[in-house]
Amino acid sequence: MKILVPHDGSAVSDKALRKAIVFAKKLNCEIILLHIIDFKLLQSDLILKYLDEKAALQKAKTQILKYLKAGSESMLKNKIEAASKEGVNISFTLGVGSTYEGIVKVAKSEKVDFIIIGSRGLSSEGREPSKIRILGSVARHVSELAECPVMIVK
Repeated sequence: MKILVPHDGSAVSDKALRKAIVFAKKLNCEIILLHIIDFKLLQSDLILKYLDEKAALQKAKTQILKYLKAGSESMLKNKIEAASKEGVNISFTLGVGSTYEGIVKVAKSEKVDFIIIGSRGLSSEGREPSKIRILGSVARHVSELAECPVMIVK
C-alpha cells in the first residue's frame, strides 16, 4: 500500500505526515512525500511581452526554479530522515505545476491507495465560513478529483 502526503512546509503538512507515519507503521505502508512548486510562482510569461531581454528573464526563471527545487529537496530530506528513523519506508518526489492537479496526477501515476493532506484554509480568516474556506481550496479540489480516499487533516 502507498500513502501520498503532499507537503508545503507548513505545520499542518507536518501534522498530516505524522498521521501518515502512524498509518504506515500499523499497515506496513510506503509513504510518498510530495512537494509541488506552484507554477504561479514562476509565471513571468505575462510580462515577457514587455521586455526586450526575454532570454535573460527566462534564464533567471530557470535559475529561480533550480533554487526552489533545491530548497524543497532540503526540506523534504529532513522529513524523510525523521520518518525513516521510525522504521517507515518513505520516498519523496517534486513537481512543478498547479498544486491540486499535481497532487492528483502523482496519486494516479504512483497508484496510491490513500492521500493524507493538511488543510490550512487560509482564506477563512475574517470571513463567513464555507466549505471552500474551511477545507482550503487545494484540499477540497484534491478530495473531489482524486480516485482514492483522501483524509484532510486540520
